[in-house]
Amino acid sequence: MSAGIFLKELAKNWRGVGAVAPSSRFLTEKMLSKIDFSSARLVVELGPGTGPMTREILTRLRPDARLVVIESNETFCEMLRAIDDSRLSVECASAENLPALLDGERVDVILSGIPLASVGRGVAGRVLDVVKDMLLPGGVFVQFQYSKLSCKMIAERFTSVEIDFVPVNMPPAFVYTARV
Repeated sequence: MSAGIFLKELAKNWRGVGAVAPSSRFLTEKMLSKIDFSSARLVVELGPGTGPMTREILTRLRPDARLVVIESNETFCEMLRAIDDSRLSVECASAENLPALLDGERVDVILSGIPLASVGRGVAGRVLDVVKDMLLPGGVFVQFQYSKLSCKMIAERFTSVEIDFVPVNMPPAFVYTARV
């Protein structure tokens, strides 16, 4: 069912959705392998779409931790709100509003599926600036993209960036792991 909804939303706004299919379990596993869930108290997921990664984050998240997901697509927000977990908060908003949505609270981990290459350089830059500013010292930012077009923008903002490739995804993806 979520695949059909995903395709419908993709047809309505391909730039906003930014993917042709939900994240594969291989991409999800690669991204989540970069996170120390034993110490993370506040995790933010930007652009969760229909929530395949969201659900997996919740299986790994500490009982006393929180997951805030920020999605701009109202249909996807409705799907995410149907996930029954008290640690989950769903915000239907732009990632640029993260500081206001968290009332300035800093974050241990930010994961992102925002299509930086298709949202425009200005929006992508503002989102990356917000991400950098919202991370706690020692925090980690994990972003996937389908190309290396955003590599320079990410590297300009973070002191350390690792890039992994996930060939078993539709389409294949690059995973950026960045630290301040």
